[in-house]
Amino acid sequence: MADKEATVYIIDLGKSLAEKNGDRDESDLDWSMRYVWDKISTTVAASRKTWTVGVIGLRTNETDNPQERAGLEGYENISVLQGIGPMSMTALRELQGKVQPSGTSEGDAISAIVTGITMIEEFTKKLKYKRKIILVTDAKGPMDGDSLEDVSEKLNDSNIELVVM
Repeated sequence: MADKEATVYIIDLGKSLAEKNGDRDESDLDWSMRYVWDKISTTVAASRKTWTVGVIGLRTNETDNPQERAGLEGYENISVLQGIGPMSMTALRELQGKVQPSGTSEGDAISAIVTGITMIEEFTKKLKYKRKIILVTDAKGPMDGDSLEDVSEKLNDSNIELVVM
């Protein structure tokens, strides 16, 4: 049987990503999304129900995540764009329409990682999965490093690989 995978992409949608840098004709968001679309398209093409994907928007205009709904503070401007599950072409097209630069610079990357950890843990439970969070950011947003050690420990305890791009 093929390995099960649960990957959460955290995509920084802050207004700074609408800028064009590096002598490119496309925005920083469009440029960075090439990698994400390639990875997600590979998952779709493989057509394996055991390869699951979730997507979180960081520095979004809205707030839509489980922590904020539970009344926790510090999770503003973080939105779950797609819960973890198998990815289809239809879902991919819908997701592409949601990935647009926002008008804000607010939103904490560490809190977005916590949201990703929670999504993965709730989906995979204690089952054997390859767990990964990929954070795509220009690192221009504010970050609260107070809980960094706890988050690092949680990533290790949950066997979640964190990739920051």
